[in-house]
Amino acid sequence: MHNVYPSMVNSIVFVLLPSCCCCSLAFNPEWKFNHLAVDYRNGNVYLGAVNRIYKLSPGLEVQVSHETGPDEDNRKCYPPRIVQPCSEPLSLTNNVNKMLLMDYRENRLLACGSLYQGICKLLRLDDLFKLGEPFHKKEHYLSGVNESGSVFGVIVSYSSASPDMLFIATAVDGKPEYFPTISSRKLARNSEEDGMFAYVFHDEFVASMIKIPSDTFTVIPDFDIYYIYGFASGNFVYFLTLQPEMGGGPTTGSSSTGREQVYTSKIVRLCKADTAFNSYVEVPIGCISGNVEYRLLEAAYLSKAGAILARSLDVAPDDDVLFAVFSKGQKRRPRQASQDSALCVFSLRKINEKIKERLQSCYKGEGTLDLAWGNPNCDVFFCSSPPYGRVKKIRVDGSSRAQQYETVQAVENGPILRDMAFSSDHHYLYVMSETQLSRVPVEACGQYSTCSECLGSGDPHCGWCVLHNMCTRKEKCERSSEPRRFASDIKQCVRLSVHPNNISVSQFSVTLVLEAHNVPELSAGVNCTFEDLAEMNGLVEGNRIKCYSPAEKEMPRIIVDKGDHQIVQLYLKSKETGLAFANTSFVFYNCSVHKSCISCVSSPYQCHWCKYRHDCTHDPRTCSFQEGRVKKPEGCPQLLPADRILVPVNVVKPITLRAKNLPQPQSGQRGYECLLTIQGNEHRVPALRFNSSSVQCQNTSYFYDGMEMSSLPVELTVIWNGDFSIDNPAHNKVHLYKCDAQRGSCGLCLKADPLFGCVWCKGENRCTLKQHCPYPENQWLEHNGINSKCTHPRITQITPLRGPREGGTLVTIRGENLGLEFREIQDNVKVAEVDCSPIREGYIPAEQIVCEMGKAEKSQYTGNVQVCVGVGECRPEFMAKSSKYYYFVIPRIINLKPSRGPVSGGTVVNITGSHLDAGSNVSIMFKDQPCTYLRLWLTCRTHASLNGCGNVSVSVSIDKAHLQKDLRFEYVEDPTITKLEPEWSIYSGHTPVMVTGTNLDIIQTPLIRAKYNSHETLNLCQVLSPTSMLCQAPELPISLARQQEVPERPNEFGFKLDDVQALMALNNSNFIYYPNPEFEPLSVSGVLELKPGSPIILKGFTEAILCHYEILFIIRGIFPPCATSLLSARVGGIEFSPGVVHITSDSPLSSSAIIGIAAAGALLILVIVVVLIAYKRKSRESDLTLKRLQMQMDNLESRVALECKEAFAELQTDIHELTSDLDGAGIPFLDYRTYTMRVLFPGIEEHPVLRDLEVPGYRQEQVEKGLKLFGQLINNKVFLLCFIRTLEAQRGFSMRDRGNVASLIMTVLQSKLEYATDVLKHLLSDLIDRNLESKNHPKLLLRRTESVAEKMLTNWFTFLLYKFLKECAGEPLFSLFCAIKQQMEKGPIDSITGEARYSLSEDKLIRQQIDYKTLVVNCIHPENEKSPEIQVKVLNCDTISQVKEKILDAIYKNVPHSHRLKASDMDLEWRQGRGQRMILQDEDVTTKIEADWKRLNMLFHYQVTDNAVMALVPKQVTAYNSVNNSTVSRTSASKYENMIKYTGSPDSLRSRTPMITPDLESGVKVWHLVKNHEHGDQKEGDRGSKMVSEIYLTRLLATKGTLQKFVDDLFETIFSTAHRGSALPLAIKYMFDFLDEQADKHSIHDPHVRHTWKSNCLPLRFWVNVIKNPQFVFDIHKSSITDACLSVVAQTFMDSCSTSEHRLGKDSPSNKLLYAKDIPSYKSWVERYYSDISKMQAISDQDMNAYLAEQSRMHMNEFNSMSSLSEIYSYVGKYTEEIVCSLEQDDAARKQRLAFKLEQVVAFMSLES
Repeated sequence: MHNVYPSMVNSIVFVLLPSCCCCSLAFNPEWKFNHLAVDYRNGNVYLGAVNRIYKLSPGLEVQVSHETGPDEDNRKCYPPRIVQPCSEPLSLTNNVNKMLLMDYRENRLLACGSLYQGICKLLRLDDLFKLGEPFHKKEHYLSGVNESGSVFGVIVSYSSASPDMLFIATAVDGKPEYFPTISSRKLARNSEEDGMFAYVFHDEFVASMIKIPSDTFTVIPDFDIYYIYGFASGNFVYFLTLQPEMGGGPTTGSSSTGREQVYTSKIVRLCKADTAFNSYVEVPIGCISGNVEYRLLEAAYLSKAGAILARSLDVAPDDDVLFAVFSKGQKRRPRQASQDSALCVFSLRKINEKIKERLQSCYKGEGTLDLAWGNPNCDVFFCSSPPYGRVKKIRVDGSSRAQQYETVQAVENGPILRDMAFSSDHHYLYVMSETQLSRVPVEACGQYSTCSECLGSGDPHCGWCVLHNMCTRKEKCERSSEPRRFASDIKQCVRLSVHPNNISVSQFSVTLVLEAHNVPELSAGVNCTFEDLAEMNGLVEGNRIKCYSPAEKEMPRIIVDKGDHQIVQLYLKSKETGLAFANTSFVFYNCSVHKSCISCVSSPYQCHWCKYRHDCTHDPRTCSFQEGRVKKPEGCPQLLPADRILVPVNVVKPITLRAKNLPQPQSGQRGYECLLTIQGNEHRVPALRFNSSSVQCQNTSYFYDGMEMSSLPVELTVIWNGDFSIDNPAHNKVHLYKCDAQRGSCGLCLKADPLFGCVWCKGENRCTLKQHCPYPENQWLEHNGINSKCTHPRITQITPLRGPREGGTLVTIRGENLGLEFREIQDNVKVAEVDCSPIREGYIPAEQIVCEMGKAEKSQYTGNVQVCVGVGECRPEFMAKSSKYYYFVIPRIINLKPSRGPVSGGTVVNITGSHLDAGSNVSIMFKDQPCTYLRLWLTCRTHASLNGCGNVSVSVSIDKAHLQKDLRFEYVEDPTITKLEPEWSIYSGHTPVMVTGTNLDIIQTPLIRAKYNSHETLNLCQVLSPTSMLCQAPELPISLARQQEVPERPNEFGFKLDDVQALMALNNSNFIYYPNPEFEPLSVSGVLELKPGSPIILKGFTEAILCHYEILFIIRGIFPPCATSLLSARVGGIEFSPGVVHITSDSPLSSSAIIGIAAAGALLILVIVVVLIAYKRKSRESDLTLKRLQMQMDNLESRVALECKEAFAELQTDIHELTSDLDGAGIPFLDYRTYTMRVLFPGIEEHPVLRDLEVPGYRQEQVEKGLKLFGQLINNKVFLLCFIRTLEAQRGFSMRDRGNVASLIMTVLQSKLEYATDVLKHLLSDLIDRNLESKNHPKLLLRRTESVAEKMLTNWFTFLLYKFLKECAGEPLFSLFCAIKQQMEKGPIDSITGEARYSLSEDKLIRQQIDYKTLVVNCIHPENEKSPEIQVKVLNCDTISQVKEKILDAIYKNVPHSHRLKASDMDLEWRQGRGQRMILQDEDVTTKIEADWKRLNMLFHYQVTDNAVMALVPKQVTAYNSVNNSTVSRTSASKYENMIKYTGSPDSLRSRTPMITPDLESGVKVWHLVKNHEHGDQKEGDRGSKMVSEIYLTRLLATKGTLQKFVDDLFETIFSTAHRGSALPLAIKYMFDFLDEQADKHSIHDPHVRHTWKSNCLPLRFWVNVIKNPQFVFDIHKSSITDACLSVVAQTFMDSCSTSEHRLGKDSPSNKLLYAKDIPSYKSWVERYYSDISKMQAISDQDMNAYLAEQSRMHMNEFNSMSSLSEIYSYVGKYTEEIVCSLEQDDAARKQRLAFKLEQVVAFMSLES
């Protein structure tokens, strides 16, 4: 008996992963892959395919390929045609690779193919160069078989001196005379040697070969031996074979008898040194488990046993072990998915021992050589065959321990071939099918996320790296050799327990003791983390860790809807790795959720009930009285279970209830009441507490509406003190009832519950309470009373009215007063004078009798129904007769249709005849099988035939009548589908599909079906003939959002043909769906004018299949002149209207009209001739002018282009130098606090929110108390919203105030961004409501900062996009700033007006020609004179201040601006030869003054030469060439110095030029390059050039072209959802979704409005601000010219986000014209950006809150909240009355007494002491 493995280890049999690197190389689909070999020395892979041999790298990249075919050949040519001519017809034949062997000794590859009777090539391993191809001897022909798996070879080495031998085993394909089945060949070292592949030994009688005897083929004509696997071990060579069994004689053995051939698997053994093959032995091999035999060998693999398996098998670890897969049975069939198989393990040593025992017994004459069947030492593991392309991972630990731990898809198509190989490092496995080769990792440890998953998976390669919290190989885990750092057994997983494991939400900072098992040494320390709520340091004491529960501010809010507790994961996080390595559940419970005593004390947590406070608490000390504390359910005040409480309506009655522990109301508490909820209305009834165990609802009457319900259960609640409810665990209800409701007859009345006390009042003929019947007692009828029998029964309905004479029909009789007990009618029913036996199960007292008919005599035809109620003699008043008659009929069947259907059933068969609707039960049989009865007229649905095809008899029974007629139904073969044409449709379906198959006409309603993502769609088919039908393709059930431009395949595609299951999903179908086509309109205007008979062609396009559609219509018929009709067309399932067709009349013109037209035409021709002559003369003159202008334009264009090109090339070079080190460290980002302050409070350097609160000492305590209380109010949403709305309503509350309040609130709420976001959403929602109510255009929303909400939104984005700015958008923005600065400084910049030669702004463009040249000056570092000189490019027209700035920029490149020396603190020193030094200044005694204009000194003023040496030295008080007092007064000089500070500041635009202002004393005006044209003495156009100044506007274009790349980069980064590893910030998606929700809420579906809202929300509110003011983000200095250029970029950015069309003309501003062509492209980016965001998965509030909490935690203490609150409070002081008034008017604020709390704050803040 062989052991059966529950699954299989220690030895991995096959391994695959889904994420595999695949390589499909068969360029021709017929060139399948055949064999695989891996060079274990370097890992190279060799792949044998049809017609090709490939050499691949270990990563499966093709390195070399070698062509082996196809070639002209014929399999019958022996010897092959390359040796001698062949008479057989030749054809181009593929070369199948049959063997691929590595000859490591000679560094060559043996590749044997199927061409020319199986000759082999010897290829060099390095480059597949052909070393030899022996073909001229018969020894060179290995096999003529064409199959790839028919040959197996083993190379055997003896010694280094002698050559290797090649053992070849092959199938012979019926040609044993040509090919030996096993042979040993010489493997010569010289690949071209003549003796290559010669038999090792060969003489006249004996050779190194075995041939199949020819007489074998007379017994089994198709006999062959199939070699599955081969290997060498020890002194032997082994082959595993599959071959037909010989011993059965012709009846079992021969396939000619028609029986299936029986096969046997055998292992063949040969001695390596046996040249004569005398040692040949073959023995059967297989597995048996229980009574199931596994004998068909499928695959095998030889491996070493390994330590664990070796112990189990009792062999050495280095012993060879054979793994083999067998399938069930012995009959070789094509592979089927359900075929069972087994993996068996054999010890090779024990196989050899068994063979030895058998040989010895054979030599002794004790038996035959053939071994007894079975397994020498086999252990079995079952594996049911998975779908093709999958591999099982099986681990074998021993003969009784094994585990299958994973099944994975290896290749996409087709079965996996036998050849598999490990990579040289054993980290990967190569697996192939006929069309795909895959390399997959041996292990997939990374897929397991927990220790138990990892170690429970059974993967022997995987272990748990404890402190790194990951599943990995041991060698990949740091310090894995140290104790408990690497777990390899599931028992070694870290276990964590915590005490206590639960606390109340109102307990804070409780000491928790965590006990950890299996943890490594934790000397580096640990943190305790409560998910994302709190994190704190843990104190390690051995295996115990002490932590504290979260502090009050970190405690999560327990939400009532989620129950009374929240389970939070408590993690231990290693400080060494920063990763959580263990966790356990921790519970925060909330007793206050419980509103009833029993639920409170039944809670699994420490909850106590305070009886007199009606409150649940974790701390019993808070209860009012000791006796008021309840700990157990028995002590709770509660109502005890009561019998049904019955209360008739309109009867005054008290309700007494038993109870226990009822509290006595204390002083000031109200008494008891009963609360009944009747039909939704509450009724309060005073109640009296007798004692702690009894309470009574006082005398009251009750009523409910309607007569539809005879009784109404009503909820009953006992309450005290207004709303304290007493528990009602038994759910006692009060049942109100009406006797007369639904009891219109005596029988129904007496059927009522006796406890109701209802009687039938005979005088009034109604059901009522006894006391309400005005007649004496003898006029009552009551249940179980003296008078309890209703008279005058009545029959109202009989079903059915017809039945067969044979009886058996179940007749249902309905009526009134039909008895109250079954015995009263038991034998008293007759139907048409025939006894009908009542059935107890069908009897409903007083209402219904069901009886079974007896057999009727032939003389009985019809009659009425009689029922007598009572026992004994029947009296007339208890007799009922029906008015309708019951008839006896004779049913007959005539025909059935259809008379044939599929074997699988499902055919709906109609049986026709007479009286087939009679009776109560119909049974239809198709021979021995029922046919499911469907409806009244005999219709049934066939079941699948049990006996296959053929005729069956049909019989029908109606009740006990059996109808006979020779009706037959034919079961025919199920339909088949062979072809679909075409195999595609569009998403909407309804395109024709022609289906070809067999027996299609036997299906009544054929349907075509498609299934996609669990949704099924069907469509109709029309049968045309037995072999064809036309179907309309079903639509693909795909959502609109997923209808992209990609084709989709349905999960299932097939047919619903009655019950034929085989065609529900076609396995071989390649049906595909393409996106719906889009059609062009008829014309641009939408109206197409045509004459009758003209064709209409509609054109459409589907991108996915690059297919054009054309639909042709012909206008036919008679139309009235000028008829207009809307054209509607349908393609598949889509209907569309391409436009309107206007049909014009084609009737002939009248003769008078023709004469008039001719005259007008002649006159028109005369006019045209005159005009042409005049035009000719004029055009000659204009041509000359045009040519002149053309030449000027060409010159201008080439000049601009040249300038552009040079500038761009130059800038790119410089920018590359500048930005080459702009990685994270190179960009001078401001820290978070400075950045936020510059955005929130622009222009204020030292804002109070950055400082501690400054309060006189004597007031400090009161003020801090007041501010803390005020802080609590700010954190109250009702107060904060009311506060903001009140401020905004005040007239004196300015725009500046709104922005200030918004910024201050955000600084206070920086630590509570979740709350801030909630408030912001409320404010925005209010703003949207107000905007729409005031009838403003929706697009104006968020356009300007006119509310606190809008400024808060800006600040919200400011907080949340800082990380995005640092990681993504900052780099292109800084690059743009640097590029602008660099480009501006390449040309002259006027230091007074800020105008520049290179500019993007028309206002800041120098509009005249300035002659200048570039100089290089060598600068000495001001802080280190010995360092190398730095070369700086300057212009000879630069002022001295400008030169100083450029030098500082060069010296302090990439140093933040605030850390540099200031130019105003330094002097520029020109160092000439022989120690001469000269201080250069903007103004000195040498400064030139002409008229009243003084020009600043420039480098050419001092005649500075190229390569001059300059140094910056500290500012000196006096110098020889400084300005003396007589030239410029002190006032003027000091004033000038002040102005120098402002030069180039953002504010110094053209309108602000302080240095131009004439000196007050001397009246001298200062200028640099351009005299300000705003002064009266300077006219436009006089500035050094006669040309119109606008000609210089082309310089804008040159600058724009140069900077284009940087602008594009910035815009692309901002308008993209994927950013170099950084995901789209959650804030953007969240806010955009909020705006979409608001639009949906207000039914705004205009996409332009939604687009505008988003643009106003993010680009306008945040990005424009950042682009215009990069100094908000970076530590830089921004000059006025840079500011002007950035303003142009920002304006372009705003235009790109707009949806409105900008109509531009020659009068448009130049900055609009400059980017006119780019803006449409940018707009498309914006639209795509918004669209991408809307398609992204919505962010849950939970995820967003987690993100916001993380942001709050990161920047918790950036601002002083006390100072912020103090600043906000200043507005409270200003508007105290208004705010208090608003709070008092607000309901929610009144409930929370917020006005009182605010007055407390005011009292604290104003308290003087």
